[in-house]
Amino acid sequence: MNIRSRVAALAATLPLVLGLVACTDDAAIKPEASTTKPAANQKAAKPPARLTTATFAPVTLAANAKVKSWAGVMRMSLNGQVMTATIAQTYKPLAMRMDMSGPQFGGVAHAVLINGVLYLQLPIPQARGRYLKFDSQDTRNPTAAAFAQLFAAADPTNGNEVLRKALVKVKFVASETVGFRKVDRYDLTMNNAAMLRVLGMKGPAGMPKTSVQSLWIGADRLTYKSLSAGTQITITGYDTVGAIRAPSPKMVIKTGR
Repeated sequence: MNIRSRVAALAATLPLVLGLVACTDDAAIKPEASTTKPAANQKAAKPPARLTTATFAPVTLAANAKVKSWAGVMRMSLNGQVMTATIAQTYKPLAMRMDMSGPQFGGVAHAVLINGVLYLQLPIPQARGRYLKFDSQDTRNPTAAAFAQLFAAADPTNGNEVLRKALVKVKFVASETVGFRKVDRYDLTMNNAAMLRVLGMKGPAGMPKTSVQSLWIGADRLTYKSLSAGTQITITGYDTVGAIRAPSPKMVIKTGR
């Protein structure tokens, strides 16, 4: 697979990683079994009040407003093929690092998203280990324009607006554990058109009116696992990510239009 083909694969895949609505194979990704073994000598804590449709957005957004960074592991099914990735993101400055593995890329691909610029390192001989650079503001470059939606999706401000404007209904499902942490699973019904409108995107013809996203919320009101449209992300830590930096200039090659 050449550079153009693999960039096209990433253009189709990365927005899904960042949580946009997608037509993926839900059956290929199932919620991983939660760990039920409690920590030794752990005292029973009073469970937090269950969230409702009215309280979910303000309570969880208030908790997330204190977060400076997060890291996680993702599994996604796209056209019957499973892709995995480790993700790390900081909010100030807004930056993201992703290490992705799957047949869509022909191996392992690396991405760094920072200051409105996306750097891609693809497993192809022509790149020689260097990064392709895409500036979302370069309207002359159609490939760069295709990646512009990544920056909107990665911005937590837009994520907050999606929750405020697209949330239709919240349903408590069950209390479970994720990594020995007690969490509550909620199913969120989202308005797809409102979700994409916040991100400045148009939905495909025949797009369902609503979709359901499952979130596992801890007592601190932070999300520790999510499942949506065949994409599962498990959070491995909050406020644990160091500074994310762009590749050095000598490791970057120019992209053609």
